Amino acid sequence: MAKIVIYTAPECPHSKKLKKFLSESGTEIEEKCILTNPETLAELIEVSAQRAIPTTVLEEDVFVGFDRRTERRLKRKLGG
Repeated sequence: MAKIVIYTAPECPHSKKLKKFLSESGTEIEEKCILTNPETLAELIEVSAQRAIPTTVLEEDVFVGFDRRTERRLKRKLGG
């Protein structure tokens, strides 16, 4: 399975929903908190050209935010 990197913040409700969705789908993730490391924020901006969280990087695709549309797109990408 492809490597998934998610950029999050501890108190972000959308980040929590994304992590729950990915864990329920059995997807292995690498979580990067933008609040604990300034380099992670710079990396997020480089990857997505934004400061928005959560941001999911799956192969060459970048998904910003987490809503029903993003959930559907991630499911398709993950083969579900």
